[in-house]
Amino acid sequence: MAQKILDQGRTQGTISQEYDDDESISHLPRCQVDASWVKDSAFVGGGCVFDIEPGIHTYGSFGIDQVLFPLHAEFNILLCAMKTALQLGFSTMSFESDCLQLVKLINDEEDWPIVASERNEFDHLHTLFIDFSISFIARKHNVRADLLAKGARSQKSLFSHVNSVIPSWLASNANLFVLN
Repeated sequence: MAQKILDQGRTQGTISQEYDDDESISHLPRCQVDASWVKDSAFVGGGCVFDIEPGIHTYGSFGIDQVLFPLHAEFNILLCAMKTALQLGFSTMSFESDCLQLVKLINDEEDWPIVASERNEFDHLHTLFIDFSISFIARKHNVRADLLAKGARSQKSLFSHVNSVIPSWLASNANLFVLN
C-alpha cells in the first residue's frame, strides 16, 4: 500500500508509506535515517546514510540534546538529515525511516501539538526540496543508520559528523555497512 501526496506550488513532493518489504523500491539518491533514544540519557544519537549512486555513500551521525519522547528524537534526526542533504547540494531526496509513526504523522499531516515545533521546521525544510519523499522501511533494512545512531548516542556529546568514511568509533562494525 502506498499513499502519495503531491504538493501544489514550488515543491513537487511525494510522501509515501511502504508496508510490504517486497513493494519498497528505493530510488537514488536516498537517505536512510534513525534515532537512538533512551530515557535516562542526556543525549540522543542520530544516524543517516546517503546512498548517492550505487557504491557511493555519505554517512551522518549526530549527537543532540535529550528530548521528551522517542518520536521527538526520530523527528529531530530527520530534520538533521534534511538539513544535511540541502547542505550537500541535494534538492531531490528519498528519505526512509523505520519509524512508522513518524512516516504516518508526516503523511497524514495530522496536527500533533506535542511535535508542533518539529512540524513547523519540517514544513519549511520540505519547501526547499524540488522532489521529496519519505517512506517506511523495515528495521532490518535500516541497520547502517541504526548503528550510526547508537554509536552517536554512546559518544555522550553534542556533535555533527558527515563524511564518506565510516566514523572510527564504528570501525568494528564496518562489515555491516558493506552487507546492507
